[in-house]
Amino acid sequence: MGELDLRTIDRLATLICSHGERFERSVRELRRFLEGAGWTVDYPGGARIPWLVETIRAHNHDREAIEALLRRMIDPREYDGGLSDAQEFVDRLNPVLTTDGLEVGHRGARPFVRRLDDNNDVPLEDVAGRLADPALRDQVRNLVRNPAMAQILIARLDEVEASRRAGAYLLAVIGTGSFVEGLLHDILVSRTQTTRKEERAPLADLLARAHALGWIQHDALKFNGYVREYRNFVHPRQQLESGLFPDNDTVLLCWQPVLAIINDLRELLPQT
Repeated sequence: MGELDLRTIDRLATLICSHGERFERSVRELRRFLEGAGWTVDYPGGARIPWLVETIRAHNHDREAIEALLRRMIDPREYDGGLSDAQEFVDRLNPVLTTDGLEVGHRGARPFVRRLDDNNDVPLEDVAGRLADPALRDQVRNLVRNPAMAQILIARLDEVEASRRAGAYLLAVIGTGSFVEGLLHDILVSRTQTTRKEERAPLADLLARAHALGWIQHDALKFNGYVREYRNFVHPRQQLESGLFPDNDTVLLCWQPVLAIINDLRELLPQT
């Protein structure tokens, strides 16, 4: 992790102070907040935000100190509303940190900071081999707790590959979205109370929930954009109006983030 951009520091200080908002921090609360991050600082008086900007700049060379500050910003113990309040700061903080290559979130209720890896995709020329690999089926079996659902998803995976090989590229893309939706739904239903209570949840919501829990990384979210664009083509009129016709590369581009999702789940899912 390199040093934060100076404009990022300005925005962080504004978020932490939250002047005029329901999370506004007084000087006393700011000092307690910084102590919670392990920082010991003096307040010489004056406006809060400029003081905090200079304080963060003074620590900008210290990676551990900055990460501790970011974790404290989203620590449920910092807020009366606990995790729900902390999640609000995750949603506000990540857009600020993205250009610095950072992301924050929760694993359970524990805050984390990690570096975004924009080069995490499997090379496109290797995706077809991974899609046909029996090892991918074994990974699905290990992730999915319901054996009957695992078999359905593996069959869906085989159908996607058969469609791709036969040149039915649109059917392969639509099947890919169905596969990911089923995979994430089983994982979330078997591990979280919120999803368990719902009969249905859109793919975008499932991706967002898995990401908020720290189970998939930011770059895996781009899958939703690929699939959303082409799933609507189940209606021929929409495909006609768009003038887009998927090909083999389209299927493989969709599967790059799918493989990233599966890799993230294998690495980041809590072991229970």
